[in-house]
Amino acid sequence: MKSRHRPGARHPIPTPAYRLTATWPGREQPALFESSDRRQFRRVARTHAAAGAVVLCEESIGYGRWRVVDRLDGPALLRARREAEIAARRVEAELLAEQRREEQRAVELAAVEALMVQPPIPRDGGRPRARTVAHCRGIR
Repeated sequence: MKSRHRPGARHPIPTPAYRLTATWPGREQPALFESSDRRQFRRVARTHAAAGAVVLCEESIGYGRWRVVDRLDGPALLRARREAEIAARRVEAELLAEQRREEQRAVELAAVEALMVQPPIPRDGGRPRARTVAHCRGIR
């Protein structure tokens, strides 16, 4: 008897090409997701990892066998994100402190500049006297 199955025909039952298993610390049952759409699969994996899950991404190699493609460590990603935020806040605080120091220095320099710009106050009320000129004849 001859088989009617064509070699290039699609399988009548669509099989998922990707699956993921997401496990959270302190939670017993993992979240399972299967899809043949790679974009949707990656999006769901990133979402679970952002929620703090350890995500194991697998790809089908046929006949019920799976190959591990990627492993996303959600808690490590959350720690790295928190550390980056703390570092950014620290840099921002340092920049703010530096700006305050520069402003204070500018105020001090402005005060010194204002003091240096003032004309000297004459001691004798503005009337110059020459003590070295004989008999009050003035300067010639």
